Amino acid sequence: MEEILQKIGLTPGEIKVYLALLRLGTSSAGPIGCEACVARSKLYNILERLAKKGLASHSVENGVKRFSAAEPSRLLDFLRKKEEDIKKQQKVIEGIMPGLEAEYAMKNVAREAEVFEGLEGLKNAREKYIKTMKKGDNIYFFGVPSSAYTRMEAYYKDWNARRIRKKINSYTVFTDEARENKYVKTKPMHKYTFLRFLPKGILTHAWIEIYRDTVVIALNYKKPMSIVIHNKYVAESYKKYFDLLWKIAKK
Repeated sequence: MEEILQKIGLTPGEIKVYLALLRLGTSSAGPIGCEACVARSKLYNILERLAKKGLASHSVENGVKRFSAAEPSRLLDFLRKKEEDIKKQQKVIEGIMPGLEAEYAMKNVAREAEVFEGLEGLKNAREKYIKTMKKGDNIYFFGVPSSAYTRMEAYYKDWNARRIRKKINSYTVFTDEARENKYVKTKPMHKYTFLRFLPKGILTHAWIEIYRDTVVIALNYKKPMSIVIHNKYVAESYKKYFDLLWKIAKK
């Protein structure tokens, strides 16, 4: 019995005192302490905790405090109260979970990032994820400038042809100045390809690529490089930025 009461959340001291109250009925502190084998210095604290849990009460007779156990069915009320408290705590935890997950994700980004330098680095980053891409997958790009194709046009044509053969969907938000790039002008004719343009005046040299749980921050300007981050939460965050830009971008 004591083991079961401990499992529902009563401390060993509370169990001893509660069972002593059941055996004694209404009693003053002295007999309760003796029956429960609990020191008087601890007894009143335990009785107070039992009262808060709805498992004990007291009355005063001729100036003497006398204590009683609540009927055993109150143990079920105690359990129901615990269940309600757990549900409330669960809702609180669910509310702060996105923030906790974001903190966890950001702490682990450093271990999940790779840096590729030079034009070959830009290629390596692309090659790593196209190998795992499958029919129906989506890849998202945003902030792509015309400088992305500097000395890379032939490679991107080949990479894009392979993507189309695999029936991978590509969604790209270009900077407005990229409209005049001769390769960009051909993209509306490509299958599985969807593109829009940012408003005029927004010029970037770095752009973002998102595929599944991977984000690539790419730069083909002065010192080309790619930073590849393998992190689900980072990818989800950048995808939200993409969705926002896609809404305001023009065809």
